[in-house]
Amino acid sequence: MDFTMELRGATPPLVTPFAGSTPTSVDHEALADVVTHAVEGGVAGLFPNGTTGECASLTAAERAAVVETTVANADGRPVLAGVSDTALGDVLDHAERAADADADAVVVTPPYYHAESAEGGNRAFLERVADTAPLPVFLYDIPSCTGNPLSSETTVALAAHPNVVGFKDSSGDFTGFLRLLRETPADFATLQGFDSLFLPSLLAGATGGVHALSNVIPEAFAELSRVVDDEPEAAMVGAAPTDAAGGAPDARATELHEAIGSLFDACATHGFAPATKAALSVRGVLDSTTVRPPLAECDPDVLRAAMTDAMSLLEH
Repeated sequence: MDFTMELRGATPPLVTPFAGSTPTSVDHEALADVVTHAVEGGVAGLFPNGTTGECASLTAAERAAVVETTVANADGRPVLAGVSDTALGDVLDHAERAADADADAVVVTPPYYHAESAEGGNRAFLERVADTAPLPVFLYDIPSCTGNPLSSETTVALAAHPNVVGFKDSSGDFTGFLRLLRETPADFATLQGFDSLFLPSLLAGATGGVHALSNVIPEAFAELSRVVDDEPEAAMVGAAPTDAAGGAPDARATELHEAIGSLFDACATHGFAPATKAALSVRGVLDSTTVRPPLAECDPDVLRAAMTDAMSLLEH
């Protein structure tokens, strides 16, 4: 599979809905609804068991079942299964289960908790995953959660591995992301993880993005990607170097970008797993907004005004 083609656009890191008011079990019917909403909204791929999916709070069996439900409702979209964990053996076990569930690739961070690990240790850990995993591997840098950043040097080196096919950058370091665009192979899929950086990343040449809000307003991300791909002269007009590609986005691209950015800002203070569930509830896609401890549930009412503003921009 050519992931640089298949993942052009947005791939939501799917929320994991829980049944009832206590998060004792995964609600697979609700998960199927979330997947269907995203697919119908035009997403490029699907990413279960990521940070927004509360992967660190799921058992191995729950993770496997989440991948199965995602694949069953993906309608042909590539499924990138999160397999991050602290122990190498557990990562590889998650990868085997993902392969058994017919996922298309796995996504892995450096091991969390071991924040003091040397960079060479990260490379050795991820090389072992790439050597052994039964599916193609995407690297994932999210130091705010792992406490263990993945350096550009290690990412570039691992991009040469035949089983490492892409990278998700949730560091927020746009300058570092631009470096990776320059220094990795053309067939290496580059995915931006910050919702508010989706447009500048596309304009700079990224494959696409993995964004929590593409669970909620997938249409905005799909339309923005189409504007950049199908109407490049409309996506970038003028001569002012206001973005990494050297041009200024047109009015509609700017409007969509601002809708995403304003909703991103509203969600950021509540945590993205709780806030994404709350926003999905406002949109009528999800009933329960329950999250597992230590996360705290987000009241949908705190996002209602921001959702109304975002939806009004989408309807233009």
